[in-house]
Amino acid sequence: MVGNVLLLLIYHITLATSSQWTSSQFPDLRGPTVNQCVAVLPRNKQQLYVCDPDHMLNNTQAMQLNIQLQELAVGTPCHCQRRSQCTTGIEGSGGKEGLHGFIVSIAIVKNLYMHMHSPSDTQLTERAEAFCRALEGRWALGDCGNSVIVFVWQHYKKMVIWPARLAEKYITAEERKAILTKVNDYAQTDDWFPALSTIIKEISNELNGDPEPRFDTGTLSLLLSVGLAVGLTVFITCCVCAFRCCGNVKTRERRKSVERAMDNLRNSVIRRGSQFRRFDCQCIPMMCVHIMPLCVTL
Repeated sequence: MVGNVLLLLIYHITLATSSQWTSSQFPDLRGPTVNQCVAVLPRNKQQLYVCDPDHMLNNTQAMQLNIQLQELAVGTPCHCQRRSQCTTGIEGSGGKEGLHGFIVSIAIVKNLYMHMHSPSDTQLTERAEAFCRALEGRWALGDCGNSVIVFVWQHYKKMVIWPARLAEKYITAEERKAILTKVNDYAQTDDWFPALSTIIKEISNELNGDPEPRFDTGTLSLLLSVGLAVGLTVFITCCVCAFRCCGNVKTRERRKSVERAMDNLRNSVIRRGSQFRRFDCQCIPMMCVHIMPLCVTL
């Protein structure tokens, strides 16, 4: 009896532990563990975009969502730099290889593994985003940042829309928040199929629109650096020119001052010389007048 209780306890512990997923344990949509994602796989595994290993959806719901995601992929434009980054590997219309635009996938879990109990909403968001970031790297569904992961965390009724680098230009944080707010009532009642179907439609509308105008911070930093360098260069050049010009002006003024002083001195000497000559001319005749009588007397 005790042995049976222990076995039952171990079974429940194992079951609880197995439902707490980590990013490394979660099935890979494009890997050998894809069979764990849904009960019945589509004919082409490369066209599966839903991974629900805990089977929160029935197979019909999962396949209906998968059809929506497939239509979204081929119905959105390709914004990658190379056309080869958008090929599906499947023959399309006219015998040509099919193309896709943005790739949106869905990951659904009952619970994620966490080290803490009673986490805050911020901690839940950080954990969910870290999980999505890891899945983005593992699944590698987009070749140029053109992928989006819709994540469902059933235990905490938490949903996250995680766009890659290129997709983030078309579906901003404000738009993602508005979409999740729209389906919040479905999430609170665990009605995941209509919630996910609505999210797919909203994301499709955003991805078919124009990208939000965003200024690249790297470009801004470069422009600021170049502007600062040019400004410093102009400032230093102006200082050097001003120093040299002011120095030349002072030298010229000093030279002119010396020249003026020399001219004044020369004029003064000339004036005094003239006075001496006038004095000689006036004094000598007078002396002669007084001396001549003496000479005559003698």
